[in-house]
Amino acid sequence: MKVIVNYGDLGSGIDLKELLRSFGLVHITDAEFTIDEFADFAKNLGEPLKTEKHTSNEFVQMVSHDGLFENGDVDWHNDWSYGRGSYYGTVLYNIKGGHLADTTFCDMTKAPRKLKDKYRGKMGEYFPPQRLQSNCFTEKQIKILKRMQVRRPFVQHWQGKELLYCSLGTINEDFPDIREFAEQNSHTHKWKEGDILIWDNMRMMHKRNSFTGERTLWRVQFAIGTK
Repeated sequence: MKVIVNYGDLGSGIDLKELLRSFGLVHITDAEFTIDEFADFAKNLGEPLKTEKHTSNEFVQMVSHDGLFENGDVDWHNDWSYGRGSYYGTVLYNIKGGHLADTTFCDMTKAPRKLKDKYRGKMGEYFPPQRLQSNCFTEKQIKILKRMQVRRPFVQHWQGKELLYCSLGTINEDFPDIREFAEQNSHTHKWKEGDILIWDNMRMMHKRNSFTGERTLWRVQFAIGTK
């Protein structure tokens, strides 16, 4: 489910895109980036998404106690569930206090056949939850998202794998059986200084619990090839 790479080995021919395609989640340890270096690193993974809220430059967002998502619970979700385009990649870099809140993942390619068959042929509609709208988006962005009305099939084929897609925190209703599967088949990452996580949001649903204190991570969304 996850592969670990040391930051010092990145120049030795390691193909992060191929590792992401194979595992869905890549953990880089002991990284040392300035914010501009981090932005360039993300660009090498795929076309980065330009953003406007909680930014340090046009690509890097601050996920922090007083920025994006703030310090409350963040329910199971897939980044970019309500967006158009192929910006399904996320790279997240622990700058300060990441250990205050673990990040938990579930690989939805592992969903059992019975659960996939139950939702096969059905569609889900996605939109940002009310509590995140003013904090994470501009008024213009919310208007655009309302017009788009993004709908996605629950069962999809992605990069050679069949997966169950259901971003529980951004879909218009709850699905207790999918939530139960995620809770029982999850992997929790305990953040350390210098950690970077890269994941594929088509495969990886994730969540984070609330915390107290100062916590700052840098985030970039990037495009992943569909083939």
